[in-house]
Amino acid sequence: MTEIDLLININLNKIYENESKQEYYNYFIDKDGNSINENHNGEIIAYEMQNNGLIRINGENCHLIKFGEEVCKNGGWLKYLELQKKEEKKENNDKIIKETQEKIIRKETIESFKYDKWGFYLAITSILITVLLELLRKK
Repeated sequence: MTEIDLLININLNKIYENESKQEYYNYFIDKDGNSINENHNGEIIAYEMQNNGLIRINGENCHLIKFGEEVCKNGGWLKYLELQKKEEKKENNDKIIKETQEKIIRKETIESFKYDKWGFYLAITSILITVLLELLRKK
């Protein structure tokens, strides 16, 4: 969790709890409840929130959009990031499992082909011996 993610979480919830579902980024706060408008930090947080699809900025006013509202309803930005990380980890694990299974199948197919090849040669040899023995018997 980064500092900016924490500030996004705090201020996203602040907008969500506002009856109008909007807030001026000049009124954004830090984890202690103090204004973060020094050095345009509120504006930076607002643009990060907009880049993540949580809000829409109109001038200095930030409007919560549907995705941002869903994120808030489901536990906030930090919870969303945690779930995304778990999903990514699960996808990576599934990918590793699939690759491992494919390697095993390939290996077994190759080994099977090796044995099948020897079986084929053995069958041809047996047929040739049988044909030769039949020819020798007829003489």
